[in-house]
Amino acid sequence: MTFPNVMPVSEFRAEATKMIKHVAANPARRVYVGANRRPEAVLMSVSADIPPGVRQALLDTCFSYLVEHSPYSWASDGGLLHVGDDFGGIFAWLWRCDQTEAMDHLERFIRLLRASERAPRVQTLEDVLVAMQFAVDLTDEEYLAIRARARTELADRFPVE
Repeated sequence: MTFPNVMPVSEFRAEATKMIKHVAANPARRVYVGANRRPEAVLMSVSADIPPGVRQALLDTCFSYLVEHSPYSWASDGGLLHVGDDFGGIFAWLWRCDQTEAMDHLERFIRLLRASERAPRVQTLEDVLVAMQFAVDLTDEEYLAIRARARTELADRFPVE
């Protein structure tokens, strides 16, 4: 039995034990719950979660790949104009899941970008932040929060050269 629709909160309360057994029996199953049938939460098996080491390896590999293979836009002075929609989509998801982890990966991304032979010049934190502004999936509020946090936490690691 699958639940393609969103389960009302009241129904979920009444069926919680059954739903826990349902997702525990198959890690691929999900139960979506929400008021007025709008998804607000999801119940899934713990075994469906990605182990931290695997998550770290996947994200590190992904960002390394994006630095070397993603289509970027460069300004005439060698500055980065756009980080690419793939980076934007993945970073937006990561920001919404864990902002501290997102900042760690932003720092790694900048380090990789600075070391890349594709970059016409060394990229500063501000270059990357400006280039993130129009990345897919980031709202204006998220972008401003990312920029503020990055300037607070990462600015001393990436001085203007």
